[in-house]
Amino acid sequence: MTPPERPVPTESQIASELASNAAFKPYNIGAAVVALVVALLVGAPAIVALLITMVVYAAAAARTMFDRGETERVTARAHARAAAPGDASEDQA
Repeated sequence: MTPPERPVPTESQIASELASNAAFKPYNIGAAVVALVVALLVGAPAIVALLITMVVYAAAAARTMFDRGETERVTARAHARAAAPGDASEDQA
């Protein structure tokens, strides 16, 4: 008897996990906060400081999202979740 095949997460599930991971990395949030504080300290108007912060945050998140090691860790975690018994997606179906 062969063991049942592991369910494979879809590309959209992995992409969602990658985006979520990149959005909440402490480095990315810290870089955005530092950019905001520095922009305000040098006297930039609030709207300009927010724009600078958004650009820095997007760059940091993109760096995280496209990092090979980070992608491998998130993909492995997504596969582990899909293979876990009592998966939430099965309960909703």
